[in-house]
Amino acid sequence: MVDYHKEQDTLSEDGEHPIEPRLADIRHEWTWVREGIEEVLLEQPQLTFRPEDIYAQCVNGEALLWVAPEGFVISSGLKDEFNDKSTFLLWIAWARKRGQSCAVKYYDFFADNAAKAGYEKIETRTAVPQVEKYLAAEGWRKEAVIFTREL
Repeated sequence: MVDYHKEQDTLSEDGEHPIEPRLADIRHEWTWVREGIEEVLLEQPQLTFRPEDIYAQCVNGEALLWVAPEGFVISSGLKDEFNDKSTFLLWIAWARKRGQSCAVKYYDFFADNAAKAGYEKIETRTAVPQVEKYLAAEGWRKEAVIFTREL
């Protein structure tokens, strides 16, 4: 796991630690965010994107980087092709220490922002059993499980 002694990368402009996640420019946070993404990809090898894919999505405005003292969340929007409803996807979440889930800890913050932006649902995905149990205990509902098999 990445070790940060100064945590200066999460400071607001006035030098204070934020109470809520803040939107950040991935260009300025890339060094430590990339290491977090690489850690996620090592733990979940079924994920097919590279850190640079996330960087490009953020730079192009197709995803957002949210930073907090505990870590970061990358979000994006999804549109259901059949009913046109929109979903706020918490795409990647990473915490400096295990158990400090930025996605769950700041759920109210993300839900409020998603509702204000016109999203109708909030979603996150995981293949990590411990995270699934934690999300279920926090009121999230499992809607689907995807099974794959190599050909």
